[in-house]
Amino acid sequence: MKPKSLQPAGLVGRLLSTVVSGGYCVGCGACNMGWEDSPLQIKLDKFGMFKAFSQGEINPAHVGNPLAVCPFSEEAPDEDKIGADLFAPHGKPDSQIGYHLATYAGYVAEGAFRIQGSSGGLTSWLLCELLNRKWVDHVIHVRPRVPNGEDPRLFSYQISSTVGEVRLGAKSHYYPIEMSEVLRRVRQEPGRYVLVGLPCFVKAVRLLSRNDPIMAQRIRFCVGLFCGHLKSTGYAEALAWQRGIEPSQIRAVNFRKKLPGRAANDYCLEVTAQTAQGILTQTVPAAELFGSDWGLGFFKYKACDYCDDICAEVADISVGDAWLEKYVRDSGGTSIAIVRHPMMLDLLTSGLEQKRLVLEPLAPQSIVESQASGFRHRRAALAYRLFLADRQRRWHPPKRVKPKWSHLTRLRRRITRLRVTLAESSHTAWQQARTQRDFAQFEASMHPLVKEYQKCYGPPWPQRFYSRAQWEAKLAFRRAIALWGKARAAVQD
Repeated sequence: MKPKSLQPAGLVGRLLSTVVSGGYCVGCGACNMGWEDSPLQIKLDKFGMFKAFSQGEINPAHVGNPLAVCPFSEEAPDEDKIGADLFAPHGKPDSQIGYHLATYAGYVAEGAFRIQGSSGGLTSWLLCELLNRKWVDHVIHVRPRVPNGEDPRLFSYQISSTVGEVRLGAKSHYYPIEMSEVLRRVRQEPGRYVLVGLPCFVKAVRLLSRNDPIMAQRIRFCVGLFCGHLKSTGYAEALAWQRGIEPSQIRAVNFRKKLPGRAANDYCLEVTAQTAQGILTQTVPAAELFGSDWGLGFFKYKACDYCDDICAEVADISVGDAWLEKYVRDSGGTSIAIVRHPMMLDLLTSGLEQKRLVLEPLAPQSIVESQASGFRHRRAALAYRLFLADRQRRWHPPKRVKPKWSHLTRLRRRITRLRVTLAESSHTAWQQARTQRDFAQFEASMHPLVKEYQKCYGPPWPQRFYSRAQWEAKLAFRRAIALWGKARAAVQD
């Protein structure tokens, strides 16, 4: 008989009492492990975030260890260990971007890949090439879906088997997703698959493959996406509501509609709604909408504040936005890519030789610079968040970053604490506003915190003092001139 701590019920209980109860679950679905009668169910919580929930009795036949496949558990190996096992024979290690064979910046020159993509169209092109070369049979990726009364989701993981289906998943989707449904299909339907995912989702699939021979055989490649953080359903709903579209009316959202002639980071939100007057589409620059500022962290999963992987370090290739001055002014968009698998390097090299791709080598440090804010938040600021959790004796996932506080200035520590408060408050404030069907209530609740946060990015104290002194001096001078004018007028009278 197995020790009690290793019984399935005990393992599930430990997962629920640490990762899930602590708020570190991203709802990826790996812990479900494709069981038809799993003791865990992945569903949206009251705040619009996917989480694992316990359901029913634990079947003793299920001897799998959900802790071994959870990307935030204390039993799973970290990205360094997984990356070394996968890529050490042919890759160079880097403490910030992981193992790499080559790093590039560029875009797809053929067809409409670039126009239809969020940045340079590279992800969709890679997936189509894998299908065309018959290296894989199916693509596991996120695609839009039509919501209905039973399932209001706007996006979900789906399996595509044709180039046309793959291209339906182009663009960035800032929306909660889970994989348990598609992983069940992978288990049931033989074939060769490539999965596209955020860092924590790719890590979960790698962990599954280490523990499940079926997944290891069928999921041949992983394409990673650079990640800022996961959003709840509230993000799409809040942005749309500012254009007069209530959550129940939303039918489709394009979070990254490109604007010709503008910088790549100056994009629009496009929302399609079903109204009493029929189908309505609203388009507005994202920067004009309250809460669209990524730094505020509205509707962010708590787990994202305890992740130290920005570049999907265990993916065969990772793709992101080239947020560098050299590229950001190009409205067409530019991708950056970290190549780790020789077959992925072959795809890019042949595409470049055939002039189907426009690529140039990019130094690893430039990759880091292109995601500078993400690295600050998930490395330096993460160390401080871990320190705070330890001081409060709260369980948190083990990280490669070590708890620390002295490396940050008092201002950066304040910014870090405010970001945590902003994220937490946005969920509760949105729930209340949604119940009252009043977006203004949400804005009123969050505005004081936003104002306090924005003050941290104002000019430094000496400059503020000097500016105020200048203003007071100008005001005193104007008053003196006015008094002199009055005195002169009085003398003339």
